[in-house]
Amino acid sequence: MKSIIYFLLISLTTMACTIEAGNIPTPDDTDSHPGKVEKGIVKGRVTDSNNKPIANAKIVANSLDYADARIGYTDANGNYSIKLPTGIGSGSFYVRGSVKVKYNGQNYDLALFTENDGQFSPYDGAIKNLTLKLTGKRTGNFGDDGFYGGTIEILHDFDNLEVENIEVTLVPDGPLVDGSAGHTLVRRVAANDYHIYDVAVGKYKIMAKDVSTGKKLKVKVRYDEKDYSDSTTGIFIPPYELAEHYELTLLIK
Repeated sequence: MKSIIYFLLISLTTMACTIEAGNIPTPDDTDSHPGKVEKGIVKGRVTDSNNKPIANAKIVANSLDYADARIGYTDANGNYSIKLPTGIGSGSFYVRGSVKVKYNGQNYDLALFTENDGQFSPYDGAIKNLTLKLTGKRTGNFGDDGFYGGTIEILHDFDNLEVENIEVTLVPDGPLVDGSAGHTLVRRVAANDYHIYDVAVGKYKIMAKDVSTGKKLKVKVRYDEKDYSDSTTGIFIPPYELAEHYELTLLIK
């Protein structure tokens, strides 16, 4: 009997030493996955482009059949869980999300990309993970059209310039809206469109030229007090409060 007790004491001591040695799972190890699908629950995880969790993201489960929207928020590990109705005729739901960011003194409501986007039955439950994307096409489902990046509108000198000959260079002026480092972009304006689409939201030094002649063009940001110059600085802004798309209008001559 004494031998058995001694063996148990040695085993418990060994287990305790193992835990003290640093093998306790971290929150990220234990809480990084939403688990199994549960009836009446939609849940998932929200991450940035580096797979890091995003806390306090707003998640909305929208009904396709009724005026019903259930709201939840992510915890420190980026996880969320929203309880849904499971009665007869509860209909179908889909998930959307956003995260609020303060950037350059302006409030931004950044839309999140829903993985495996599509409707689901609340009776069955679902796992819907979401990701913060600065560029790329939106899912196209349930009115989620367009791009995650911002849109540049070009207003040019019609008498002396063909819009399709305008080339715009954008050099990041500091980090982008999510804190990541951007990179220089050189983009052409599509003929008869007057827009450049899907540019990562941020602040940029902007230059332009006429590719048909190689001539540098004068630029300015619309409504900016600064006059036309060889380069200017512009930032994407929401056209109205709580908008999830962002615009920048340039005057070029």
